Amino acid sequence: MHTAATPTTEQRLEALELFMQHLVLTIECERAFTAERLDQWLTVACRRMAATRSAPPATVAALQQLQRKVLA
Repeated sequence: MHTAATPTTEQRLEALELFMQHLVLTIECERAFTAERLDQWLTVACRRMAATRSAPPATVAALQQLQRKVLA
């Protein structure tokens, strides 16, 4: 039985970005939800996470960077 090698951090990030791109495409196809609405929601969520410190600042910054890259 062959086991896949553990992906590197870079590979995991690339996979996450790809997943997000597919998610955005799927959501964009739905009538009630758009990529713009997802972008707005993520912006509000990041502001709240930063304000309440419910997530580490570096994690919020990484999510914001991912948001800009995927939803641009």
